[in-house]
Amino acid sequence: MQFASILCIMQRIDPLPHRFDRDRFLRLIELVGPEMAPTLLAQLVADLGDCNRRMTAGCETADWALLRETSHDLIALGGSCGAMELQDLAQQLNSAAHEQDHGGLERLAPVVASQITALLALIRATPETGPVPW
Repeated sequence: MQFASILCIMQRIDPLPHRFDRDRFLRLIELVGPEMAPTLLAQLVADLGDCNRRMTAGCETADWALLRETSHDLIALGGSCGAMELQDLAQQLNSAAHEQDHGGLERLAPVVASQITALLALIRATPETGPVPW
C-alpha cells in the first residue's frame, strides 16, 4: 500500500476510538484467519450498527431493558475489538440503565455513539488482506 493511500485511509478514520488497543484488534483478526476476516469485519459492522440503532431507540423511549441489553453487547464488542473507551462507557451506560438514570443516559449516549462511529470507521477502513494502516 502506498503512503498516499495510507494517509487517505487515516483521514477517513480520524479520530481513532479513544484508548484503542491495536494489538487486541489484530489478534481478533488473526484468530479467525484470512479467509474469515472479511466475514468477521462485516459482522462487526452489522452488530455495531445494530447496537447504535437499539441504543437510539432505547434512549428515545427510555426502554431500560433494551438499554441494558444493548450495553452488554457493546461491552463485549468494544472489549473484543480493542475499543477500551467504548467498553468502559458501555459499562457506565449499563449502570445508568440499571439505575434508570435519565441524566446519566443523556450524558453517556452521545459519547457512546461517537465511539461507535469511530470504531465503525476503523473497521470499514481495515483492509481484508495486508497490513492495517494504523
